[in-house]
Amino acid sequence: MSVSKMQRLTVFAFREDADRIVRRLMDLRCVDVRTADPERGAAVFPYLNAEEELARTEKRLAVIGEALPVLAKYATRKKGLARRVLRVNREAFAGDGRADAAMETAERALRCKETLHAVLAEQSRLQALAESLVPWRGLDLPLNALETAKTVTSLGVFPPSVNVDEKVSALGEAGIIVESVAAEKDGVYCAVTYLRAEEAEANRFLTERGFLKTELPREEKTAEAVAADARSQWNELQTRYRETEETLRDLAEKKDDVEILSDIEQTNRTAAKLKQKLAQTGHCAILDGWVPDSMKRQVGEALEAFECAYELEDPAPGDEPPVLLHNNRFAANFEWVIGMYAYPKYGTFDPTFIMSIFYFIIFGLMFADFGYGLLLAILCFAGIKLLNPRTGMRRMLMMFGFCGISSAIMGAIFGGWFGDLPTAIMAQIAPNAVDSEAGHFFSGGLWFNPLDDPMMFLVVSLAVGAAHIIAGMAIKFVVLCRNGQAGEAVCTILPYWVLFAGFGLLIVNVAAKGTIPSGVAAGVCIAGVVMILLLNGYGQKNPFQRLIKGFGGLYGLISYGSDLLSYSRILALGMVAGVIAKVINMITALGTKGPIGFLVMLVILVVGHGLNIAINILGTFVHAARLQYIEFFGKFYEDGGEPFTPAMPTEEYSENITDGTQLNFDIQKQKGD
Repeated sequence: MSVSKMQRLTVFAFREDADRIVRRLMDLRCVDVRTADPERGAAVFPYLNAEEELARTEKRLAVIGEALPVLAKYATRKKGLARRVLRVNREAFAGDGRADAAMETAERALRCKETLHAVLAEQSRLQALAESLVPWRGLDLPLNALETAKTVTSLGVFPPSVNVDEKVSALGEAGIIVESVAAEKDGVYCAVTYLRAEEAEANRFLTERGFLKTELPREEKTAEAVAADARSQWNELQTRYRETEETLRDLAEKKDDVEILSDIEQTNRTAAKLKQKLAQTGHCAILDGWVPDSMKRQVGEALEAFECAYELEDPAPGDEPPVLLHNNRFAANFEWVIGMYAYPKYGTFDPTFIMSIFYFIIFGLMFADFGYGLLLAILCFAGIKLLNPRTGMRRMLMMFGFCGISSAIMGAIFGGWFGDLPTAIMAQIAPNAVDSEAGHFFSGGLWFNPLDDPMMFLVVSLAVGAAHIIAGMAIKFVVLCRNGQAGEAVCTILPYWVLFAGFGLLIVNVAAKGTIPSGVAAGVCIAGVVMILLLNGYGQKNPFQRLIKGFGGLYGLISYGSDLLSYSRILALGMVAGVIAKVINMITALGTKGPIGFLVMLVILVVGHGLNIAINILGTFVHAARLQYIEFFGKFYEDGGEPFTPAMPTEEYSENITDGTQLNFDIQKQKGD
């Protein structure tokens, strides 16, 4: 409903108090700390150096971040659907040794992880060694006794396509002795012996005949013994692996403390980064920031606890304060839709409340189905209850939950009940019930069914669009009046309303079959045209230029007409969901014979409607937002605002409490009050 008024905060404090002041302001959650202006009068001050502190914190966070997934894997309490938040006094946690113990837990978890990786790597090596020695089990020589002073014995394999007997005869003639050790699918494993003096020639001779050497470890044992040792070592490593996993299970019992430490260290990182924004003198630190006007008392009370000088003042000309939107509990859930476009410029109009009402209505019209809407609302509100989501996700779920309610209401009005599911069931079970009062209600709704009367639904869509556009113009009218430009508001906006009123009377006259005198409607239209011609050039002293601008105003009616036609997408989206749902019900009805057909029917029904809901939620969300961004915001919106981002502690896993009370001046919660 409004953009919160901001106060500029300037704090001069002793450097040794900078850390405590920054952390206290973080606890308040209502100070957007900005990079301090180093120029103070004729002096230029350097920024506070917190690089060493930041590097130390980043190093600890790297260890914690790598350890948490390991601990989560071995934790006996698995992560549930709901977000679990631990409540802890962080100061006491850091002071009584639990923080140091949690860091040791994280470091031990990483060492265990490295041990597991090393064990697996060694086991893979031993397994590969044992498998490579399998064909050589028949070799009764120690693996390091393959050479003498005058001979060399090489181990290798001939391809399975080679006739070994022929090769043995040929190699024998060349002075090479071949001993077959094993015949496997991948070839014949052999030990070949030749004179050391003829090694080069023998190797060439063997290579030409497809012999591939095999390198084995030169152990003082046979291949069978080496393989047995490898298997024994593999089993010992497996025992070590299980013991290390057991250690990790014990460490995982302390995962909560590591998660708390993660929040503490991330908060420390934020504090270090904030301190780097502070300018410094020889003994003092200078902090600049922005505070909502509603929170300046709390900030002042917090700073009074320190020996510092501070000032809270209104923004000066040329300042660009951050933007904090302030809306009621309903509209606040739609603020993130505004954020997807752009925040309003500080000091301008916040359209969230009006936008939320139209978004609620337009979403419902586009997704007009009682069953779909009810299911969407139940899932979203149940998700909030069961998942305990963070503020951003909670607001998104709340918004879609409200939109589900709108869809259910519109579905009852326009006869959407999972498409035409009730009448489709009636047609299969009790055909006579289709023409009953209940059948007419389910098929036609409380008003009419868009599939039966699309032109009427188009009229409804355009009527909502006209109201939406006029609301945007009304906001522009009010903004101009507040800015002391009432003359411009009257001359550039009011004439269009007169013309629109004339168009409305013409439409009502046609719908009412001439009960309203046609001259009245035509007269109002003519008056609107004349007013646009004469008044739209407000501010132009030259009569000719004023008239030209008046004709430009009439030409602008094309823009209003195209904007209005954009709302026909309400008709398109609304009918798409209904038609697809009706087709799904028709296909479902084909499989109602017998138990197997009944099961097929259920599958088609659930999967079909599920996909229809998912696809149309996405389309409805996008197109409802587009109508806000283009057709509505285009009439008045002044963007360019930077969101208010207060410094606050990290609470991914835990909330900080002091003396049993949570430190909570949460600006996000205030906005909903």
